[in-house]
Amino acid sequence: MKKCILLLCFITTVSICEAQRQKTFGFRGGTQFTQVSNANLDTKTGFYLGLFGNFKLSEFYALQPELGYALHGGESDLMSEANIDLHYISLAVANKFFVKNSAFHFIVAPGLYFDTDDTLVGLANRTEGNNVSFIDVTLGLGVGYVLNNGLGFEARYIQGAVDVFSGTFNSFESEQLDYETQLNSGIQLGLFYHFNF
Repeated sequence: MKKCILLLCFITTVSICEAQRQKTFGFRGGTQFTQVSNANLDTKTGFYLGLFGNFKLSEFYALQPELGYALHGGESDLMSEANIDLHYISLAVANKFFVKNSAFHFIVAPGLYFDTDDTLVGLANRTEGNNVSFIDVTLGLGVGYVLNNGLGFEARYIQGAVDVFSGTFNSFESEQLDYETQLNSGIQLGLFYHFNF
């Protein structure tokens, strides 16, 4: 896990240092619809917010480091106590591949999601911890379109690769959930805006 994190940071640093063309920064946000696999829960409607730096390295490719917040989880039909709210600080590196002579692009965005309860802010304020895994490794795939004024639209599918719970979490009082891997997934629909500098 440490090697993956170091490799992701190294690739980001090298790519940013080599950026020679258009540089922008901005913000992104929108609605997301998330689920936790192998849980008897409905889709949760949440939101995401973030900041990014965009480095247009060629006509066809842009590198976009992102820092944000995302609300994941699932909703129960039975009782609100069984709802799952997963609050994450997200760190991702979006790779944007542009169609020739177009503002339309494809997005491949590997990322790391950190449970806010285990960050410095959460550790300082909580009275007891949770059983959510500290980190989730994610992959986002999507499409986007950016207008000449810097406003853009995008849709992404996010898939987590780490078990959401640490093997002992069971809020549904069902033994089978103790032995099944539960993964995050979600669809993000939102806007972004570039500020040129």
